[in-house]
Amino acid sequence: MRSLFSKVFLAQLLTLLVALGTISVLLPPALQRVLFPLYMQAASGRLVAEARQIAADLAPFAGDPDRQRQFNRLVDLTVARTGFRICFVPPGTDASSLVRDPAGLLGGMTGPVADQVPAGETKIAPAGVYRCSEDTLVAHVPVPGDKGSLLVGVSLASAVAADVSRVRKVVLYGGSAAVLLALLVALGLSQRISQPLRRMTRLATQMAGGDFSQRLRIKAGDEIGALGSSFDTMADGLEATLSELHKEQGRLRGILASVAEGIIAVDAERRVTLLNPQAAALLRVDQDTAVGAPIGELGVPACLIEQFAHCLDSHEPCSTEFEMGTPRRYFVLQVAPVRSGDSGDWGAVAVLRDVTEGRRVDEMRRRFISDASHEIKTPLTAIGGFASAIADGTAASEEQRTRCASLIVREVERLNRLVNDLLDLSRIESGAVALELEQVNVGELIRAAAEAFETQTQERRIRLELDVPEFLPAVHADGDRIYQVLVNLISNALRFNYEDGAIRVAARQLDGSVRVEVQDTGPGIPPEELPHIWERFHRADTSRARQAGGTGLGLAIVRSIVEAHGGTVSAQSSVGKGSTFSFTLPIA
Repeated sequence: MRSLFSKVFLAQLLTLLVALGTISVLLPPALQRVLFPLYMQAASGRLVAEARQIAADLAPFAGDPDRQRQFNRLVDLTVARTGFRICFVPPGTDASSLVRDPAGLLGGMTGPVADQVPAGETKIAPAGVYRCSEDTLVAHVPVPGDKGSLLVGVSLASAVAADVSRVRKVVLYGGSAAVLLALLVALGLSQRISQPLRRMTRLATQMAGGDFSQRLRIKAGDEIGALGSSFDTMADGLEATLSELHKEQGRLRGILASVAEGIIAVDAERRVTLLNPQAAALLRVDQDTAVGAPIGELGVPACLIEQFAHCLDSHEPCSTEFEMGTPRRYFVLQVAPVRSGDSGDWGAVAVLRDVTEGRRVDEMRRRFISDASHEIKTPLTAIGGFASAIADGTAASEEQRTRCASLIVREVERLNRLVNDLLDLSRIESGAVALELEQVNVGELIRAAAEAFETQTQERRIRLELDVPEFLPAVHADGDRIYQVLVNLISNALRFNYEDGAIRVAARQLDGSVRVEVQDTGPGIPPEELPHIWERFHRADTSRARQAGGTGLGLAIVRSIVEAHGGTVSAQSSVGKGSTFSFTLPIA
């Protein structure tokens, strides 16, 4: 397609050619009517002047019979030089043998022409008259010295040829200059008209690509200037509107990214139009490629696709629960229909909530209540039974009553430990316990805790090894609470260990902290149980833990104390090879 510049330029060029063609047709006749008299006047003046000069040149020879040969030769030379037709008329005669007319055209004209053309003037002799083959301009001038007169004739076309040639040159040069100037004007006008439009095209392309920083700034006061000004105003409005839209989209994205639930929106064709990062993470899909793709091609659970289909077909909200992934995670999906814009097409928005943690917490709560009830009920049952035996006389002997009383005391102590651990854990987690922070030597606390378990380790033939550097930086901590942490970890390693096993307690300095590890050679912890061992009453092996006498609160207390000091806890385990529990404390 031709550009606007070429169209405007060609239109102006065509207009110019039509104008020049019209002028070329109409101008020659008009010029001939207007300029021919001027041409004749100029040609007549020149012919008279030249005829007088020729007459002056011939005067010395005219009328002299002795010099007739020189006269004829001079006439021949003049005719050859000028191309004029020359006829000499002696005085007092209308036809003379002395007349010299080499072309033979003026013969027989001397009388009539001399009578009809006054001396010093000119006249046109038409073609075919007096043997003239073309229109001839004749001048009649006297020969100086009263030696007769001279008729000088020249073709009328030749007489005005020089003037016509000059006029043609003027017309040619002027026309060429006019055409060139017109072309330059047409080029400039075309450029002036098309350049702003090309700039508008470039600017529109940039705006389509999202760049609204450029403006036309056309200063012209014509329609193009008004169009450019309107275009700039439109660009300003679009830039402001899009800026507000981007801000609004940014706020919406921020809101969607900050909510805990996953949000998914689909249109009437079931293509994903919105997917926040939480939904992408929960469904394990790529957010960038998911938007715009059909919901059925994302590899999401079939029940989710079915709920979207049901909502789009019925235009009613619906919800469901499903599970997916390994390990299994549980989700609640709620789908609601929405109208998309003015078109009236229906879409759907779903809220996806991960309830795995809630279910786990509920399960923990139920298990906590069950475990706590069982932990309290078991010693109470034993206490009640032994007390009844004493009271009803079943324990008749002194030895039996002593044994029952001893068992009652043991169960009471067990209940007391359970209650104290629960109260202690509750106070620590609520912040009711004020830590008495000071510079503490962790190595001394480790050695003191190890000494407290010498008897128990010897009874079970378990080696207790210490790997503590002599120079270990002090930590900023409550010594009694850190001692409690060490006792709980060593007690836990001792309780869940085989006879002839080993316990290793090590301490190392890290960047800005001290790390303590308690390693055992027990049965280990299954991988699926490892993330939950720091929870209350959680036991990887419930029956064995109860047989060992644990309350299930030791590791929960350890985590609460360490985190209250600004430290961290961690655990690693291999089934059949043992476990390693560690914690860090910041250096003072």
